[in-house]
Amino acid sequence: MDSFTHAFAIAIPLLLAGNAILVPFAVIGAVIPDIDAIFFFVSDDEPSRYIFTHGGITHSIAGAALLSLAVFIALKLLSGISRFGQFFPEGVPLIAGAAILAGAMLHILLDYLAYPGIPLLWPFSTEKFTLGIFPGPSLPILIVSIALLSLILTGRAGNGHYQAYLIIFLTIILIYAGIAAYANTETEGKAIPTMNPAHWITIVETENTYVVRPYDILRGAEGETLYKKYTNITPRELAGIAMLPEVRRLYYHSYIVTAERRGGSILLRDPLREEKIFRYPLDHSSLEIPYRNPLS
Repeated sequence: MDSFTHAFAIAIPLLLAGNAILVPFAVIGAVIPDIDAIFFFVSDDEPSRYIFTHGGITHSIAGAALLSLAVFIALKLLSGISRFGQFFPEGVPLIAGAAILAGAMLHILLDYLAYPGIPLLWPFSTEKFTLGIFPGPSLPILIVSIALLSLILTGRAGNGHYQAYLIIFLTIILIYAGIAAYANTETEGKAIPTMNPAHWITIVETENTYVVRPYDILRGAEGETLYKKYTNITPRELAGIAMLPEVRRLYYHSYIVTAERRGGSILLRDPLREEKIFRYPLDHSSLEIPYRNPLS
């Protein structure tokens, strides 16, 4: 989801419930997980830190909770400094910390709705989880959020607009959830949404291949492409490099990974991202490393 939607999703229920004093804290909590968008300088040059990326550590339950606590402590300290105290006329009570945490957790819940997923269970696992009903940010919800923002900036927004926003927001989620349920029922394997809600990409994984099929809600399957998992390399040989940090990073960012031995090196790639079938995540879509014989 986009930052406007994350902010409105927590702020509007609080406003309608008469808790306007908590809105600034909740909004901070709702947008702060996306601070990981600037973490690339931590992870780009060090593969083992791949979890420090957008949609990474701060988008886990534990990471969001720790970040919320850090923000609460920081605001508490700032409120006691005369230069900044004017921005906190009511101080920073414990309930403000709860509002920050609520905003952060709602952020995690909304991002859980979208591909490519988030590592909910970090630090126990870096596996990504998603309900898979959106292809990332939702364009219809973004449009509605921008429309509400324009009303707020021009001083025309009221409770009626806030109520309408929530109804439209929840309706869009329910419609997309219904489409996702239908697509997954009518197709094999894993169905992944695209920006067009009627068009999906399905992936069927077998022992040695990935079968990728475009699927249209109205017209059904539209051909298929087969990708071999292994070319001139065995699963055992691939297992010998599976724990390398750069390999783990590639798998973390990818939808599928194929492996091919070319002379003295192994080429690993996510063809779906390289061929722009999916454009996000942008980086680390392929990797070439020296071949290491597991028997030597």
